[in-house]
Amino acid sequence: MPADALTRIGTVTLNPAFDLTIPLPRLERGEVNRAQAAELRPAGKGVNVSVMLSVLGEPSRATGLLGAADCAAFEEFLRPLGIVSDFEPVPGRCRINVKLVETAAGEVTDINPPGPTVAPSALAALMRRLERAPELMVLAGSLPPGLGTDAWDGLVRHLSAAGRRVLLDSSGPAFEAALAARPFLVKPNRSELAALLGRSLPDRAALIAGAREVQQRGVSHVVVSAGGEGALFVLPDACLWVRPPAVPLTTTVGAGDAMVAGLAAGLARGLDAAALARLATGCAAAAVSRPPGGLPEAAEIARLAEAAHVERL
Repeated sequence: MPADALTRIGTVTLNPAFDLTIPLPRLERGEVNRAQAAELRPAGKGVNVSVMLSVLGEPSRATGLLGAADCAAFEEFLRPLGIVSDFEPVPGRCRINVKLVETAAGEVTDINPPGPTVAPSALAALMRRLERAPELMVLAGSLPPGLGTDAWDGLVRHLSAAGRRVLLDSSGPAFEAALAARPFLVKPNRSELAALLGRSLPDRAALIAGAREVQQRGVSHVVVSAGGEGALFVLPDACLWVRPPAVPLTTTVGAGDAMVAGLAAGLARGLDAAALARLATGCAAAAVSRPPGGLPEAAEIARLAEAAHVERL
């Protein structure tokens, strides 16, 4: 067990990836496309959260399931950022997600393969690795082939029973199954919440009603991201709508993960509802306007957080 495994925030990624981001002016289907400089980096939703936490000055422990052949590359990437890499190795290599960023239109096309097949025994080994998990745990992303839809549910129950606060950012049947375990916080986007509830959520009133419905299932903190419109924060002591300030769009990759990092950092710091929402919104705004191939700066996150518009509902 790493000496600094008792950092106050940990992240779990069950289906990590290398993200290959390729910016180009416009995608011409069936043609040779001349792209700008591409970026290849270790990723996966929980890993992305840990990276943004490092920008915020919050050390974290990144764990999950990772192809044994890729553990060294992830370690090499994460260590300089102050992130403990503590993955359970599994046979094979992780997937490569391709993100085609059309800079003229500000659109991103994601091509995400399923990842290597994982034996259920790997999840049991990961649970043993998490016996001394940090106090606040972020569970994020998709499941690899081989794991049942109850995988997140089992991890939420395991961590909650040990007194950890669990933030869950996932989607689909695995996300729905895990709600029964009552994670501390969930952060679906508008379409994910609509899919969960089986109905469209066309306006703010519908979003609020949907978030309240999830809260009534025993999830005390429900945050629903709505892209450039902002985000809804339905918390035990407040209901807020927060709009980000206008920023130049350089990418849409990682905005949700950045918001989750802001939520985790804010909870770890004991921020009040408005400050928590501002920090999460500032992180998301900084992520979509970050320099190509780089990371946002903490000072810019603070500036954008302060400039966010908070509306109490």
